[in-house]
Amino acid sequence: MHSDVVLADGWQVADLGDWADPKPVLAGETAGGTWFDTMLPSGVHEIMLREGRIPDPHVGRNAADADWVGDRDWVFRKVFDTPEHPEGSVRLVLRGVDTLAEVYLNGAHVADLDDMFCEHVLDVTDRLNPVGQGNALVVVVRSASRFVDSVTVPEHHRGHIPARYHLRKGGGDFGNYLGARPRLVKTGIYRDVVLSLTEQSWLDDVRVRTTLGHGAAHVEVDVTAGGIAAGTLRWSLRAPDGEVVSDGERSAAEPSWVIRVPNPQLWWPRGHGEQVLYRLVVDLHGDDGRRLDTSEVEVGLREIEVRTTRPGTDEPVFEFVVNGRQVFVRGANWAQVEGMTNVWDSERALRLLDLAEHADMNLLRVWGGGLIPEPEFYAECDRRGLLVWQDFMFEYGMYPTDLPGYLATVERELIDVVKRLRNHACIALWCGGNENHMGWDFQFHTPPAFGTELFEAVMPRICRDHDGTRSYHPSSPFGGPVANWPRTGDWHDYTTLTYCHRSSVPAFVSEMGRVSTPVMRSMQRFLAPEDLWPADHDGTVTRPGQPSWPPMWGYRAPDGAWAKIGPIEKYLEPRDATGLVRALGTAHGEYLQTSVERHRRGVPDGAEPGQRRNGGDIVWRLNDPWPILYWSVVDAYLEPKIAYYYLRRAYSPVLVSFEQTAEALAVWVTNDTPDPVLGDLTLRRVRFDGSVVGELRQPVAVAPGESARLIDTVPLGPVVLRDEFLSAELDGRVATHLLVGERYLELPNAELTARMVDSELVISTDVFARQVVIDWDAASDGVRVEDNYFDLMPGQERRIRLIDLPRTTGQVSVSALNANAVTLSVR
Repeated sequence: MHSDVVLADGWQVADLGDWADPKPVLAGETAGGTWFDTMLPSGVHEIMLREGRIPDPHVGRNAADADWVGDRDWVFRKVFDTPEHPEGSVRLVLRGVDTLAEVYLNGAHVADLDDMFCEHVLDVTDRLNPVGQGNALVVVVRSASRFVDSVTVPEHHRGHIPARYHLRKGGGDFGNYLGARPRLVKTGIYRDVVLSLTEQSWLDDVRVRTTLGHGAAHVEVDVTAGGIAAGTLRWSLRAPDGEVVSDGERSAAEPSWVIRVPNPQLWWPRGHGEQVLYRLVVDLHGDDGRRLDTSEVEVGLREIEVRTTRPGTDEPVFEFVVNGRQVFVRGANWAQVEGMTNVWDSERALRLLDLAEHADMNLLRVWGGGLIPEPEFYAECDRRGLLVWQDFMFEYGMYPTDLPGYLATVERELIDVVKRLRNHACIALWCGGNENHMGWDFQFHTPPAFGTELFEAVMPRICRDHDGTRSYHPSSPFGGPVANWPRTGDWHDYTTLTYCHRSSVPAFVSEMGRVSTPVMRSMQRFLAPEDLWPADHDGTVTRPGQPSWPPMWGYRAPDGAWAKIGPIEKYLEPRDATGLVRALGTAHGEYLQTSVERHRRGVPDGAEPGQRRNGGDIVWRLNDPWPILYWSVVDAYLEPKIAYYYLRRAYSPVLVSFEQTAEALAVWVTNDTPDPVLGDLTLRRVRFDGSVVGELRQPVAVAPGESARLIDTVPLGPVVLRDEFLSAELDGRVATHLLVGERYLELPNAELTARMVDSELVISTDVFARQVVIDWDAASDGVRVEDNYFDLMPGQERRIRLIDLPRTTGQVSVSALNANAVTLSVR
């Protein structure tokens, strides 16, 4: 039988130092260097941090003092005994090495590696010592930064293609965009190293494709066997309850077949149905009947397409259609989960997935400037019903495809990635990369002069040949008269920086956001008190373009971040760090809320209701790999930022929203569930003291996938801007609307009440409370709340679940802009 031996423990790592030629290491020499014991997978930075050789790069300016690690060559070595294995093949599988490496086994050179995004499989059957004897495995990982510095860029590429694009490595390491300043070039062995032991024949790959039609699903199976590839394939398809839906047997010489599944239980994105996963088991038996290998694949029965033209018209759209039903996308971009290392952190990743679910997201875009997540990520998305937009790992501009051997390297990588991911039900779209055509257009304002064959010929061919069941998109964004055009294809929203025609309701948003900070307790973890708010700092803007934030905030933000904050003038003037964190976070949140609500209504403000012309929103981004000030909605300490909660409310599958123009003010209901929304919509004009000036009611019937303007506020009369607000309620869903910026409001002092009832915090107020904030002390660290940073109506009682309660007694405070804090203990 096929088995894997993971070579995880017993490794040593050292700075190669003067051993540019690793022969002394191969001979077992240790003099001249310090060896550190480690487990794999591991990056060198975390080893150096553990050993006290670098300060914590997450804090202050420490990343600059850790950058030397990426400028060195490092050597990993391990001695292991040859395991008992059948009379078949032994393959050494290096699942992820970052990036340039030489592999030696028992003193012999066996491979050179040059691509961190694909797995490297090396047949070492004839290189191992006899069973029970030791083997010396050495992996020399060369400096990526020194390689990039040594690149001679061809004349016709200069000014067009950076030297780092000659290396298949994550681009975020070579600058401060993801957070480390000036950079942090990671290095190491970041995924498992495995000995794969097989019989003479084994199952190399099982490919599954599903189609729907005529009341049945069809599962197409293609099996690739390694070695002799003789024998018999026996298979069974089991429903989630374990019942065998279909089974059979066939010759391994005929490894392709179709399974018909009558009355199929379909896989749906979350919010549209169940995430039903069947299990396909394929066994390979030898001619003597002995089982040689087995493979199990989870199968979701569904069809996914991206529709780019509205049926029956030539109108451009960008819509995800699952099992024949349009699914409005509510999503976020996924960056790598940790900035110091590429090693997968399961706990962090699962927490981020929980937060995505809690925000009612149904799609995550794996961003092309980062890292391909581990199999656990895709399996979790299958089970949770989170669609995945999968970028290939190419970012900003064109690549040197005319270099000798470059396309061959890239093709090997792309085939490996597609084959690894294609069986997952969650994968909804293959995308060539991030801002490739747009990056060229931004820089040169002309169509790309070279490099397009990768995105427009090579990639679609590989996706067609090795998958064939999903749409392919050349890059994000792509479409229209320029690469980034709001009404055709997908669009990256840069309206904090530019004016773009026809962008109020784009066809599809694949990046949207603006800059804000982590919450205050996170800021205090990576900034010293004197950097958080220097004693002499004045945040008042006295000249155009002057940043309000202290210098160290700018240092802990990517270049150009201040230009991307957008307007904050309707909020209170910040006088301290807490005030500026609040202003930036609230502006970020209300910007996302306003944009998403308009997009989901589907027509520009004031336009006649009709077919919704927006297919969804993907914010930039879900998470930060480093503690920084930027566009994410969850910070590097996995704390939801202020904007997260505004986005969560805007992503509610049934949305009540206000539309205000110079001419009108109305209430809409948007239904992105598979069921009709029925009930009574109540609209109230209310003074801040709670007095109801007027009230309107209307029955509601909104079909699935529809958005409707339901109540015009004209009968309520003119609304006083400074001391009145509007409230709309539909079956317990309450939305409030302020007609002017908060700095102009005449808010009375509110008195909040708060009490704990089991795991719920019950909050009420006597008058309108602007932005109720739930916070907690260090003893309560790890608490997650169901909702936060919300306006509260007089007499309204909000019950907020506390999730992940602290292990010890801690303090929770409830405050508002116009209310003092109420503090209570929680367990």
